[in-house]
Amino acid sequence: MTKLTKRYTLVPIDFLPVTEKPMLDENLYQIGFTKKEAKAYLELSRIGSQAVSVIAKRIGLNRTTTYSILKSLVQKGVISSNRKEGLTYFSANDPNCLVGYMDRKCRTFDYYKTELSSLIPKFRDLRGEYSFSPPLVSYFEGIEGVKHVMYDALNAKAEFWSFLAIHKFLDYGMREFLIQYKDSRIINKKVKLRAIAPDTKEVRDFFNENYKTFPEMTDILFISDAQMGKKFNNQINIYEDKIAILHLEKGEEYGVIIASKEIAAMQRAIFELAWTGCKLGI
Repeated sequence: MTKLTKRYTLVPIDFLPVTEKPMLDENLYQIGFTKKEAKAYLELSRIGSQAVSVIAKRIGLNRTTTYSILKSLVQKGVISSNRKEGLTYFSANDPNCLVGYMDRKCRTFDYYKTELSSLIPKFRDLRGEYSFSPPLVSYFEGIEGVKHVMYDALNAKAEFWSFLAIHKFLDYGMREFLIQYKDSRIINKKVKLRAIAPDTKEVRDFFNENYKTFPEMTDILFISDAQMGKKFNNQINIYEDKIAILHLEKGEEYGVIIASKEIAAMQRAIFELAWTGCKLGI
């Protein structure tokens, strides 16, 4: 009877094929590994403890680059190194080390998140007077658009300023709207109004009839100059960091809101100049 004997052939590590695990690669990328780190870690997991030169050859990189990658993985706590016969060998730690790595990373992120939250006011202060945001322009069409833009001014915290075109609203037949708006502004919102308006009999009569109560909530400066009064074809409201323009020509009704800190500040300055000039009769 012939006795069969098994023969084993030792294959040098350099000849073992490099097999990649695409899904495992992706998982390692997701937790912060670079492609090269993932490749080195997976290869070490497969072939066991090896010197730098062997690992470099296996993953197709030079020795210096490979050594830097391995040191990074050691710092992550996912591989270990040891000296043997004058050479440094690297080996992959148990896969549980990946969970430990994530725990440490999460704690670090939590720490810096807390630190960053406390520093947000300082980052905002850096913008200072040099910060700039482009104006945000919103357009609203039709009579309903005009009403929407009018009511937006009631979002002012305490007061808003206006170049009033009351005569345009009255000509349009919006007398009741103006009365309702006045009640909402004064009674509900408690927002003061300081305005410049053309001095016409129609406008005077409207204010005398409807603004007898709460006189402290409305300060109107009437312009008697007929030529100046004719220039009030549009109404301009100035409030917070916004200006609103209202146009009331039948068939061409629209409202525009421009949100800009710089433009609103400039319009407030123009209003103050006009107010002071009109009071002095300049």
